[in-house]
Amino acid sequence: MKNIFLYLIMFPLILLGQSNQYNEGRILIDSIHSKRLCIEYFGTGNETIQQFFEESDYVFTGKVVEIITSEKIEPSDYGTGADGKLVPISFEPNLKYWDIIKTDKIYKGKEKDTIKIHSRNFSGITPFLMLDKEYLIYAKKGEIQESPYIDCGGGSCHMKYAEDNITEIEKILRK
Repeated sequence: MKNIFLYLIMFPLILLGQSNQYNEGRILIDSIHSKRLCIEYFGTGNETIQQFFEESDYVFTGKVVEIITSEKIEPSDYGTGADGKLVPISFEPNLKYWDIIKTDKIYKGKEKDTIKIHSRNFSGITPFLMLDKEYLIYAKKGEIQESPYIDCGGGSCHMKYAEDNITEIEKILRK
């Protein structure tokens, strides 16, 4: 009886905890159970594989073999110092994430054994990839950072959902 009572209390709490997974205001997307790696936002959802392919600089499949994080404290606010010059008075952490993906098949971009993908922490729609999981990735060249990043307007997905996309990509490449 005690175990049943404990189960009735703990089960709803566990479900609530799993449904509210947040990291710095971003919803963590379970990329194994979602057809897209990114949250669909206004203006997305109607694109074709052809569009995803054409707008991407890199298209490949692969497995996440490493996740790298770095944290740097940066000034977030400035005030006037005793000498009249601006000085930082408030700081906040700047977190950055990279996924190292061992490539399986490269459809577009340079042939490489591994590709380092920058996960843009300033975007609330950037996906978090999972270690040891396989994905079809559409990525664009980095704007500021050197590494490419996943285009959340694109159709990146877990390999479980990639079969139709890969068939379409192979048709595009045969043209």
